[in-house]
Amino acid sequence: MKRPAFRASRINESLIGILILIVSASLSLANDPSPLPVLEQNSVVSFIHKRCQYLEQFKTVPVCSTCVASEITIPKFYMDRGYVPAWTDKKLIDQIIQAVENSYEHGLNPEDYHRKTIRMLIDLSDQGKATPLDKADLDILLTDALLRLSFHLYYGKVSPESLDPNWNLKRKILDKDPAQYLKRVISSGDITGNLDRLWPHEPYYLVLRAWLKKYRKFAQNPWQSLDLSRVLKLGMKGKDVALLRKRLAAEEFLQEQQSAHPELFDRSLEKAVKAFQTHHGLEPDGVVGQKTLMALNIKPTSKVNKIRVNLERARWVLHDLPKRFLLVNIAAFKLFYFENGQKKWWCKVMVGKPFWETPVFKATMEYVVLNPYWVVPPGILEKEVIPRIKRDPSYLSKKNMEIVDAKGRRIDPKSINWHKINPAKFPYIVRQRPGPKNALGRIKFIFPNKHFVFLHDTPAKSLFSKNIRAFSHGCIRVEKPMELAQILFKGSKKWTIEKIKKIIDSGRNFTIHLQKKIPIFILYWTVTRNEDDTITFLQDIYNRDKKILLGLDTPFKVSYLELPATQNLI
Repeated sequence: MKRPAFRASRINESLIGILILIVSASLSLANDPSPLPVLEQNSVVSFIHKRCQYLEQFKTVPVCSTCVASEITIPKFYMDRGYVPAWTDKKLIDQIIQAVENSYEHGLNPEDYHRKTIRMLIDLSDQGKATPLDKADLDILLTDALLRLSFHLYYGKVSPESLDPNWNLKRKILDKDPAQYLKRVISSGDITGNLDRLWPHEPYYLVLRAWLKKYRKFAQNPWQSLDLSRVLKLGMKGKDVALLRKRLAAEEFLQEQQSAHPELFDRSLEKAVKAFQTHHGLEPDGVVGQKTLMALNIKPTSKVNKIRVNLERARWVLHDLPKRFLLVNIAAFKLFYFENGQKKWWCKVMVGKPFWETPVFKATMEYVVLNPYWVVPPGILEKEVIPRIKRDPSYLSKKNMEIVDAKGRRIDPKSINWHKINPAKFPYIVRQRPGPKNALGRIKFIFPNKHFVFLHDTPAKSLFSKNIRAFSHGCIRVEKPMELAQILFKGSKKWTIEKIKKIIDSGRNFTIHLQKKIPIFILYWTVTRNEDDTITFLQDIYNRDKKILLGLDTPFKVSYLELPATQNLI
């Protein structure tokens, strides 16, 4: 009970000190012809000092109805400069204000950087009504705006670690001391240039910014929802066809000019429907069924938000990329190979069902296994395999499976009393022998990780024809595994693709370590960039967009700039 009273006392002492300073300054002005700017400067310095003291003690400080949350960096920055104001050059102020406004183009919220309060304080100053306290507050808020915006442009506003405890895509630091970063940027005189270097200048990010601007224009004059009572396709006629035509024109999939036969579903309308379907990750069949109708009724504001979410994801990872790497986009069901910043190859993949989500993480691919055994994971063993064995004693032989102990010795299934077995505590390993019907196919690609996720071939090739390919238990099935192997062993004299195929044909279980290990990123992006710089909106199969959007739209109150894991990132 004594501690709060002590804090209140400290606040009162601080206020008394400020009042004495103001009174003293007023008396000096009445009796001393010294220039006002000198006394005012001293007052501003004192107020900045008091604000920093408050911030250090109470971990936050209210400044004109907004808050400064950087309890370490802001006080240190001003202490290093003797609490002298940092923003004395109008050109610098104009630059940071413009940067705050431009944050909107990155899908961020300018109000997170004190836009309204800064404008208000500048107006007071322009009118000659700003007090020394106002000027101190303005200086601190401009500094805090620079710090926040720098961090958000480079790292993102939303902490990926807070959304996913398994997040392991750690980032290199820009500067060992955030306070020194502020000093360096402000003293450079080039706020614009320094901030511009922070966000990822990758084609994906640039294209998303352009489409963000475009959909914000659509949002100013949103299209009307369609209420169709029938499936529409080529050759049909009616007023609902005219409404469909109008809807597609609103999103620029058709020309603005009126068709000679607006109520006829002609070839040009079918082509526009197919383009729309491709744009939304749907099967481009030209038929307006339930899924296409649902996509047509998505509001432009929802698409704006989807782009903003993926711009945030881009800020998390699109920095310091390696020269060559593999990337799986879970939401797109695709695997890509990049080299020197260029996409060199891609193929379809299958990923985990919503109940068995494929996780997001980074790892290093180290080796491949030819003719692999499939060791049944504990979860599948407990929930699927053992219950099936209990129902059908021949299940193991039908699936070409065997039981082994920890030393690899085979166990006779008949020696096990299956009705007394607790599936959650099964003492043995169940694995499927190599072969064409093995669940992992003929080759698997291993990048050691705690999730036990890897890439692999599959005998279920027909499923690659599906548009939504969430069929696995978390691992990633590859449509063209031999092409991937050829990429990984390119340049190897010892392991040619012909030799690898020969071992596969022999049926022998064999492991090959990569001479050149390669990073692999397992990511989740619900808006993708196409070769022609159009974009595709994808289904959020794991419902992950909402939390990021909530973080982007929640007023910024507490920075994670100074948490132990990221204390010196700026």
